[in-house]
Amino acid sequence: MKINIKNIRLKRICATLFISLFLACNNGVIEELEKRKSFADSLINIGHNFQEIFTSFGNAMGDALGFSAVTSDDKRSKVGEHFKTIGNGLTETKKKLDDLSKNIASTSYADTKGIEAVNNAIKRANDVFDNLTNALTKLFGAVGNTPIGDTGAAAAVPAEVTSVKDIIEGVKVIVEAAINSGVKIAKGNSGSAVEKGNTAAPAALNAASSAAGSGATAALAVKVSEADPWAMIDKIKDATTSGLGDANDNNAGQLATANASDNNGAKAATTADLAAAVALKAMTKTGKFSHAASEDNAVKAAAVSSVNKVLGVLDLIIRQTVLKKLEKVREAVKGITYSDTAGEADQGGSIQTTVTKK
Repeated sequence: MKINIKNIRLKRICATLFISLFLACNNGVIEELEKRKSFADSLINIGHNFQEIFTSFGNAMGDALGFSAVTSDDKRSKVGEHFKTIGNGLTETKKKLDDLSKNIASTSYADTKGIEAVNNAIKRANDVFDNLTNALTKLFGAVGNTPIGDTGAAAAVPAEVTSVKDIIEGVKVIVEAAINSGVKIAKGNSGSAVEKGNTAAPAALNAASSAAGSGATAALAVKVSEADPWAMIDKIKDATTSGLGDANDNNAGQLATANASDNNGAKAATTADLAAAVALKAMTKTGKFSHAASEDNAVKAAAVSSVNKVLGVLDLIIRQTVLKKLEKVREAVKGITYSDTAGEADQGGSIQTTVTKK
């Protein structure tokens, strides 16, 4: 029997080549699986970090509790502490987003377009958070340190114009930031005009030379309780601080920063304007209310209620704004896809391509 040595050698060579190719393919598959696992693990870690941001900000806002932030025994500085707490929460959220951006930028095998989209979303969010923080800083600086329901010896005392202007400006910035972020801000129900009179609600706010008549403070407390807090925010945002007229339809800023010409107070354009003016006077510097003998408790009730309404709505607006921006970041994160391009971040957070397979 004649053996063909050439055929045997050829078959061995083919077998060797086949095995080599098979092993090489397996190695490629394993390498690809390892890359995808690394990418998936990174996304899981990013998800945990992002959830921590939501939780952290939620806790900060939860601790603030705007609708019950102050009590009748508190000084106006308590309002400042409230603004500071929220501002600190925003600053911490911004810091965590910056950290998240760095983590995402260093994620291996993530597509560069996805990384860029996340970084852009984070930048836009942080720009809004900066605006909110600056507004809260302005609000913090505007508050006084006297009792919230402080009263004069007889006549009312106007609130400091600069402080009131700062509150108006701060509220306006917060509302505009919310609207630009896609938050719907309700105008609320402003209510009807509130006429002046020595025993009517406006007298307790800005009676000129002697105490408001009996029952004026109780009437003020009733009007504040009736006021729509969303309408109060709207009135503060659009308020001015000059041109008070006793019989005019005066806005919140005018009512808070000036006294009437007599002890009947000045007419308020709406219930919301009157209640907003009470909040402005109760939060800012120098402002005092007027009351008849033994009626100071009603003044305190009106002041505390008005301030808590304003703080409560501001908290809701800020919360909704932050959640809108965080949701945009979440959507961008969800858009990150796997790429077989390995990359690493430079110091600026951008992706530098190091290996590319075609």
